[in-house]
Amino acid sequence: MKHEKKCEKKYGLIIFIAIILAVISLFIACAVGAAEVSLSDVWNIFCYKLGLKSEVESSSYYIVWGLRLPRAITAIFIGGGLAVSGAVMQSVTKNVMADSYILGISSGALAFVSVGAFILGQSISVGWSSSILAFAGALFAVFLVIAIGGTIGNMGSTRIVLVGQAISITLNAVAQYFIYTSVAGNKTSSIVTWMMGSLAGVRWNNMFITVIGISICSTALLFLSRAFDLIALGDDTATTLGVNVGLIKRVSLILVALITGFAVASSGIIGLVGFMIPHVVRAFAGSVHNRVFPISFILGGIFLMWMDVLSRTILDPQEVPIGIFTALCGGPFFIWVLRKRVKGEA
Repeated sequence: MKHEKKCEKKYGLIIFIAIILAVISLFIACAVGAAEVSLSDVWNIFCYKLGLKSEVESSSYYIVWGLRLPRAITAIFIGGGLAVSGAVMQSVTKNVMADSYILGISSGALAFVSVGAFILGQSISVGWSSSILAFAGALFAVFLVIAIGGTIGNMGSTRIVLVGQAISITLNAVAQYFIYTSVAGNKTSSIVTWMMGSLAGVRWNNMFITVIGISICSTALLFLSRAFDLIALGDDTATTLGVNVGLIKRVSLILVALITGFAVASSGIIGLVGFMIPHVVRAFAGSVHNRVFPISFILGGIFLMWMDVLSRTILDPQEVPIGIFTALCGGPFFIWVLRKRVKGEA
């Protein structure tokens, strides 16, 4: 009992610190950029929107409220959703190397959106059509991984990751071909940036599809956290304890595909967030999923916010695709986890 109370206090403290860090990061993300805005100006703009101030500088207001705040909020939800998705994929496949990027789910979403843009003759943009296409592509990639890599009840082998990588390479090639053939030369740069991950197109009028969709799916996965704890004990044990393992895995994969679809539709491919963050969280918060999911969501959001700040400041005023920085962080992390796993099996 004392140990459980100690764990609850530790969990509450971690959540509290994570939320404080998220709020501080949000303020900084709104202040930093090509046009510098002071933190006091950001605070005054928030107070103005709450009716606590009568006026603010119009240029700062447009930069903070019109451009940076919706972008930062979307980064929180995309980063959080991808982190939760990664934790789910690692649980469902029983493979610490899994996430929606590594298993090709993001590539499936990108491929369907690019094929849709080619057929419809439209530029890629955030909206209902791209979200539906991205979800369909993510779900298609999930089914391919299951069909080629193993059955839904036997997804724990390294083969799943290898199959996912093969599918990712193939679907990325499909996406690149259709984007190349459907985009006029003067738009190629923006489309390539979107492929590599970018939040530059996010505004208030197109962010709510992503924010609401990811919120609903992540909450649904949180309600399944007890089932994931039991599945971690083994499928047979979980079944004995009353868990419909096959149903839980199918539902969770659909929810992961939805989250990935919303994320890709808004920001393109942002890889390895879902791989890194759950590993970091489990290192200090344990492996109980009703703790892993909320902390992963908050830390994933913080991480992606800072990656977005870096993407628009490191070569100011030019913006670098955010996926470059997540890959630079995730690649070495992937190698470290792989080496650690190999040593553990030796």
